[in-house]
Amino acid sequence: MIDTLQAFEDSSSLLDDPAALRARFDRDGYALLRGVVDSDLLGEARRTITGVLGSHGWLDPASDPIAAIPRTGPFVEGEPRFLEAYDDVQRLQAFHAVPHHPSVRRCMAALLGPTVFPHPLSIARLIFPANDEWTTPAHQDYPNNQGTYDLYACWMPLADCTVDAGSLSILRGSHKLGVAPLRAALGAGNRRADLDERHETLDWVGGDLRLGDALVFHSLTVHRALPNRSRSMRLSVDYRFQREGDALTEGCLQPHFGRLSWDDIYAGWDRGDLKYYWRDRRFTVVDWDPSYHAIDDAEFEVLLADWLRWRKRHPQPDPAVPGATWPPRRQVRP
Repeated sequence: MIDTLQAFEDSSSLLDDPAALRARFDRDGYALLRGVVDSDLLGEARRTITGVLGSHGWLDPASDPIAAIPRTGPFVEGEPRFLEAYDDVQRLQAFHAVPHHPSVRRCMAALLGPTVFPHPLSIARLIFPANDEWTTPAHQDYPNNQGTYDLYACWMPLADCTVDAGSLSILRGSHKLGVAPLRAALGAGNRRADLDERHETLDWVGGDLRLGDALVFHSLTVHRALPNRSRSMRLSVDYRFQREGDALTEGCLQPHFGRLSWDDIYAGWDRGDLKYYWRDRRFTVVDWDPSYHAIDDAEFEVLLADWLRWRKRHPQPDPAVPGATWPPRRQVRP
């Protein structure tokens, strides 16, 4: 069941008034900035990503690859076939170039100030349709990243994304309620936020998102994906930004899932300004706290049983790939 959604509030008119934009962000925990990101930039990222997915046999060769209509799957984060393709997505210069573009930096500088910079950790979401069990549950980004609370995510669809195609939903004002405990769940990160009666008084907001929109939210803002009930894969990207001088954890300086080195990723790139750029920035590296993600034996058994039931419905005959993280483990680093 999906809670009734209130409509997103469009804050793009405040982009040239940073004080007003920050005041609204502080009130709501998010800002939707419509039509502010260069569509050619995002289109190139989509073309390169669908090219990778096509080469791995994920997409229907009889259809336009930009439509991203799957011919196989579903595959999910941590599984062998997913990781093989995702490694190649991580190697794409066009994917890593997005958060450095002036149109994106303008949005984030308005919220975080002139020293804002993106984490090198960059995330692509490759969401199959008709896979409701794996819809990303309500969660906060802080337990997954840690470091400073003033860490903002910038989520962008790589094509128009309706509610039916699985756009994001935000629990407005939830960033004011602190860090929620985590419970085991299927979905990205294998964890969900355990919400309490305070969260029940808040409204979920959402709506259709379009190519060029940026949805920015605080690390403590509770958010979730909606089920993808379309025929196409939902392709989106998200990047984390913070101010110079603030704390971060070592994992935020590594490629997503940590399977590749930066030298592996950078091979063949022609833009030197995108390589190791964070070494010229000021920040403090702090320890990662695994206790946020700890679950007991009973929760782990439930998670494993859920995964086994899901895999039985979606059998995958492929052999294991080194580094695969499913079946699930007790401790995870999303």
